[in-house]
Amino acid sequence: RSMIPVMRNSYVYFEISVSPPPSMDASGNNVNTQVAVATLSIGLSTLEMPLNTLVGAWKGSVGLCSTGQILQAGQWLSSNSQEHSTYGCNSTVGCLVYIDDTSAFDTWEGKNVVADITFNINGCLIPLAATANEDAESDAADHIGDSTLSLVAPKAQELFPTVTLHSPATCVMCRFSADDLLANSRKEIGAPHGVTVYSVDGSVLLDDNSNSVEDVDDFLDTSSALNAFPHEEVAL
Repeated sequence: RSMIPVMRNSYVYFEISVSPPPSMDASGNNVNTQVAVATLSIGLSTLEMPLNTLVGAWKGSVGLCSTGQILQAGQWLSSNSQEHSTYGCNSTVGCLVYIDDTSAFDTWEGKNVVADITFNINGCLIPLAATANEDAESDAADHIGDSTLSLVAPKAQELFPTVTLHSPATCVMCRFSADDLLANSRKEIGAPHGVTVYSVDGSVLLDDNSNSVEDVDDFLDTSSALNAFPHEEVAL
C-alpha cells in the first residue's frame, strides 16, 4: 500500500506495471511455467483494510483482479469485455480517482463520500457491466458511467493505491509521478475535458487546457523558449 493517499476533490491518476517474472528469459520465453502466470489485484483501500486482505474485499476498497473481475467492497463486478479486462505480465493497469467531498451523506456508521474510479489496462478503458451494489444510495448511483464505478468510503478515511500479490515471484512497478506514467491522453485514462489531472505525488499529468501529455510538453517548451530571450530589467 502506498504511503501517500490520493488527493481529495481532484482527479488523481496512477499506474501499476506488472514486471516479467524471473521465469522468463531475455527473449520472453517461459522457463518455469509454474510461476509464469501473474495473479494479483490492483486498486485502492483505506488504512482500515489489513494488508493480508484482498484489495476490494474490505469496505471502502476496490480492486481490479488479473482475472478481469472487479471486487468492490466485498462484491464482485463484471466487465462488459472480459477479454480486454484481464491482465498479467508486461501489462500496465491505470486508475483514475476523484474523491468528491461534496457528495458526503450520513449513515449509521458516520459520513460517507463517493469516489469515482476508472480503470484501464494498457490505455484501454474497462467497460462495466453492472454496479457491484445495486442497492447503493442514489448519491452513489448518480456518479456511475460506462467505465466509471462509484466507491462509497468513510469521509474520515483516506484512499491509498494498493496492490495484492497472489502468485510467487510477481513484481510490480508503481508509477506515482507524472514523469513515470505511460498514459498519454485523457481518452486513455477516462479523464473529462477541462480538468487538471494530478499524479499521486502532486505533479501535474494534464492541465485543464491539455488533452494529451504532448500538449503539456509543447507548452513547457514554448515557455522555456520565451524565458531564453534576453531581457532587461526596467526600474519604475
